[in-house]
Amino acid sequence: MLVINEKTVTKIFAGLSPKGVLKYQESLIKGLLEYQSDNSIIPPRIVSTTPYCTHLFMASTGSRVGMKAITGSKEGFKGITTILDKNNGYPLGIINCTTLTAFRTALCNTLPLVKYYPINETYSNNETLIAFGVGDQAIWHIRLSLILYPKRFKTVIISNRTVSKAEKLCESFRIEYPNVEFKSLGLYSGENDDPLLEHFKTATVVFTCIPTSVPTVSIDLINKCEKSCFIGAIGSYKPHMTEIDGEVLFKHVIDKGGKIIVDSKEHCLHEAGEFIINKVQEDKLIDIATLYSDESSIKELRKQKIVISKLVGLCIMDVWVGSECLESAKRDGLGIEIEDF
Repeated sequence: MLVINEKTVTKIFAGLSPKGVLKYQESLIKGLLEYQSDNSIIPPRIVSTTPYCTHLFMASTGSRVGMKAITGSKEGFKGITTILDKNNGYPLGIINCTTLTAFRTALCNTLPLVKYYPINETYSNNETLIAFGVGDQAIWHIRLSLILYPKRFKTVIISNRTVSKAEKLCESFRIEYPNVEFKSLGLYSGENDDPLLEHFKTATVVFTCIPTSVPTVSIDLINKCEKSCFIGAIGSYKPHMTEIDGEVLFKHVIDKGGKIIVDSKEHCLHEAGEFIINKVQEDKLIDIATLYSDESSIKELRKQKIVISKLVGLCIMDVWVGSECLESAKRDGLGIEIEDF
């Protein structure tokens, strides 16, 4: 059995090339396609709430088997993902799930992203990427976008409630990507002179990674988009939370005949406030797996000026990406091997 700590997980993912990211994408989409054909491979999760934290226990079966145990508290989310032999249940690996969770979520958003914006096309190199939030989720959404599109974005805007935290993240990214301009801003104020309005004119990719009940992506901002724009939302995960203004969902997507991309229709309709609050129906959603199994869906997707991807997260993502991480660690001689566990 191989044990992979947080530092090693980060090292594996941070060193990925575009080709390496694509390999992880291939593994993840296999899992999502398997889930699409048989939803029973993800049994209902167990949630236990205490005065101090919330414990979640999730499992995934099928071609790859594993479990995720994660706890949310004032200290953030901590836990493990366990990968098991599908035939006899022997533990193959235990992975710290902090970075794994952030990486697999960002990776999942890149699945529709590369369908909307193929990575083999030439881009103008003067586009803007905007990320709301400064946590691990935002970090990996930014990093994977810059890996997959190395010469596309001239500017990356990091918007956060506390601007000093956004600036600190910008400083670390400037070292990693010296040819990209990183700017820190607060959240949208609603004022006519808010600088975010100007940056949305050139925005082609937007990620919102903030758990909030007040939408970060407002209709005012999206109305400023002069180019096609992909919006990936992952921060809000409870029925009362919403990151995207309902008017954006309808005016820019649904009313134009478009569909909103999700990791799972069933889970999103039960957990995503964007859909619950705004009474979005199932027929207005499309699974990521469908984009990879039905070529006609890609043609329809590319007709949309604004594309929205909303994820709530599935354990199958952790198990398939975690299994790939184990293989990477074995190949590179990383992790702690425990014999005769």
